[in-house]
Amino acid sequence: MTNQKYFILIAVVLLMGSCKRFLDVKPKGKLIPSSVTDYDHLLDNTGTVEFNFLDGNRGSLLSYLGDNLEMTEGQAKVGFVLNGHPNRERYFAHIFRQPYKNPNVDDQFWSSGSMGIYQQISYFNNVIEGIRGISQKTAEEEKLGRISVAQALVARAWCYFNANMIYGPVYKPGTENGAKTIPYVVDVDINKPIPDLSSSEEVASRVLGELHVALPDLPARSSWPSRAEKATGHAMLAYYHLFTQRFDSVAYYANLAWTAADGPDRVLYDFNKFKLADPSRPTTSLILSSQDGNTNLVNSREILFYRVSETGAGQGVALSYPSSELIALYDQVTDLRFNFFYINAPGYKTTVGGGYDDGMRIGNYRAQKTQLTDGFSWPEVLLMRAEGYARTNRPDLALEDLNTLRRYRYKTGTPALTGGTPDEVIQWVLEERRRELPIGGVKRFLDLKRFTLDKGKPWSKLQITHSIGGQTYKGTIDSKDFILPISNVVLRFNPNWGIPLETRPF
Repeated sequence: MTNQKYFILIAVVLLMGSCKRFLDVKPKGKLIPSSVTDYDHLLDNTGTVEFNFLDGNRGSLLSYLGDNLEMTEGQAKVGFVLNGHPNRERYFAHIFRQPYKNPNVDDQFWSSGSMGIYQQISYFNNVIEGIRGISQKTAEEEKLGRISVAQALVARAWCYFNANMIYGPVYKPGTENGAKTIPYVVDVDINKPIPDLSSSEEVASRVLGELHVALPDLPARSSWPSRAEKATGHAMLAYYHLFTQRFDSVAYYANLAWTAADGPDRVLYDFNKFKLADPSRPTTSLILSSQDGNTNLVNSREILFYRVSETGAGQGVALSYPSSELIALYDQVTDLRFNFFYINAPGYKTTVGGGYDDGMRIGNYRAQKTQLTDGFSWPEVLLMRAEGYARTNRPDLALEDLNTLRRYRYKTGTPALTGGTPDEVIQWVLEERRRELPIGGVKRFLDLKRFTLDKGKPWSKLQITHSIGGQTYKGTIDSKDFILPISNVVLRFNPNWGIPLETRPF
């Protein structure tokens, strides 16, 4: 047993495994890559998009740390504890009881079997190093190779950027950011030692550098939303600068990305044209649209960069509901997202533990009806540009973008937003961002961390408070409450990192 096992760096094992059918693309089966085309096919493997910061049941404790979800006593005591839920870490995160995860088993966010970001990164490293290592290429292979390497670089940067913020503290521009977070693995040679932990600043700098290296070779349009295109690179750079607070760069790169959309009708669905296929089954009925039939597919017009997102957050049977704070953000009369996706349905009910019945509860069923992504959607691109404008004293442009999205989300005739102080405009944009993005997964979790830098602003929180059965639990965002530790499984094989093992009981 070596530390390489826990890093998913055994390239031969990975590459001899069968590539599964993925997103209607048919990659090769059992494959030991030797050509540019072989390596390019690795980018179509389902392992490149699945289980990024998700557990084995496609949920995420990150969702339960934030302010978009709430949990009832029955869900907590019976659903998670008495029933022995396999992902109790979600409940432990919700009550800020550390350690959230069992420290002595593989971390499914990190690497566990076919799961985790280092599993994904192993594919990208093999594509990058494999293609670069082929000395003789035809002109066609050279072109394909540059595109494939660029797409792998962006995908790897996405993994490392998010992991840096999840396994590390709040990134604070203008400071040292010297906390050690994750190892930046780029090599496929299993005989080389695992690198030391990089600091938060080192990861951020390498991510930025690799994005700029990739950008010139990204295609104008990708073959599938699992692969990066030019607009994806620009969106990733805009997202990066949200966290460095370079809001002029946010506006600049988001503008480049949005310009590639060729108009909102190509990348946004008009929710005024939506209807339920079967109104008698509101929680399970798919959305029908006259615009196309792809609203619930990966190639939805609104998906720019696809990464699997949590699907059960906010549904009673999945042991959570949308928080009352989140529900209060919606205009329940004019906002069509609330009309279609927030459905009053029977909540959690059980006879175990003395019996619990939540009655009728509002649940969020958007992930059951439309395709979501933890990568980038076109609405997020537009909202990033709006935030960049709002934070650089261009409120008129910010409102223009905000109202563009609202025309596709609110009932026809809903008045546009006008006026507002600079802070009000920023808050309007951020509230729309919260309504628009998935309520589970990484997005809100990371937003809460970056918003701590706006201390004193109405959208900034220093603590999150959860209540279950009359008991209150508080977590501090800029603290270990919002930092995931590295599993003992990894630490035992990397004592040189100097991180003590977690000895608290799980």
